[in-house]
Amino acid sequence: MRALIIGGGIGGLAAAVALQRVGIEAVVFEKAPEITEVGAGLSLWSNAILAARRLGIEAEIVAAGSVVSKTRSLLPSAEPIDEFDLAALSRKADAPTVCAHRADLQRILLEAALACDPTAVRTGCECVACEQEGGGVSAVFADGSRERGDVLIGADGLHSAVRRSLFGDQTLRYAGYYAWRGIAHGVGGLLPEGQVQLVIGRGAQAGCFHCGGDRIYWFLTHNSPPHSHAGPSGNRAEIVALVEDWRLPMRRFAEATDEDAILRNDIIDAPPRRIWGKGRATLLGDAAHATTPNLGQGACQALEDAVILAHSLRSIASAETGLRDYEARRRERANFVIDQSRQLGKALQLSNPVGVWLRNVLSRTKWAQRHSEKLLARLLMVDLPELKA
Repeated sequence: MRALIIGGGIGGLAAAVALQRVGIEAVVFEKAPEITEVGAGLSLWSNAILAARRLGIEAEIVAAGSVVSKTRSLLPSAEPIDEFDLAALSRKADAPTVCAHRADLQRILLEAALACDPTAVRTGCECVACEQEGGGVSAVFADGSRERGDVLIGADGLHSAVRRSLFGDQTLRYAGYYAWRGIAHGVGGLLPEGQVQLVIGRGAQAGCFHCGGDRIYWFLTHNSPPHSHAGPSGNRAEIVALVEDWRLPMRRFAEATDEDAILRNDIIDAPPRRIWGKGRATLLGDAAHATTPNLGQGACQALEDAVILAHSLRSIASAETGLRDYEARRRERANFVIDQSRQLGKALQLSNPVGVWLRNVLSRTKWAQRHSEKLLARLLMVDLPELKA
């Protein structure tokens, strides 16, 4: 079997590694001229590390990132809301939670894919459509060239050309806020080792994580109409102004990040899909189930996708039946993440003073803490099959 994978991001590269491990030829087509280091940090919860174990890259990820043992939620005044023993849940899940730089994860996946097949990744290949005929499927590229395979996986992100070719245009949803993200250097001592701090403000939320070495990954959100841009003073000055009254080190983290390295993006997701594929083509990662980042599950779910996809195609003789089996196994869980993350974002981004007060009071109750623990357990404790040729 030959699999064509459109998109050389985390999902596409993970799919290539997973398919290679079960003996399926996989070729990744990436539209960029080269696969470069992009993005900031990301959380790889226990479910993602278990998926990485199935891909044979767990040790490399743990070595490149920072293991998380505790999360603390606070108000901007530094008043605590709750604290969660993540180490205990990680032991139950049989895998740690790690924060890593997105570029490190992408590099590890790329190296794993190329180690198996030096020709497995091709850049400068912009897929514009897919066509199915004669017991196979073809990727059609912007330069007019074509590539034929037995199955095609659209891992080409939120604005997927494969999804558009299969189903037409899809409505995307702006969540009502944007996020700044960055990597701070030289200020790691401001955050205890193994700890994640999450700050819940009024119309804003923030977080900071160690992500390997002396690096701190941080993010900050802000309610706004879509498509806003930094003013003349720049992103960093806007961040400092927003958090100047916070009794937490967010200002220091922003100031320890180069202005041109601060990312600013609208937060967008897609409504849950019931159908991910047709015939010999399917979707994976953000192309299938783009979610807001409130649960930190975007990359995690893409890694799970890759493992289940490879297992289904290896276990079921018919390529089309294998793809439908993968979709059936993944759809409910991925769509659950979309819904839960969007709902959580609405609560975290409240700006009405009464709503903010009520949220902060309820967040401290035992009911709210049990709900959070139950949700985390459902997300982190997952059964993923071994990948064997």
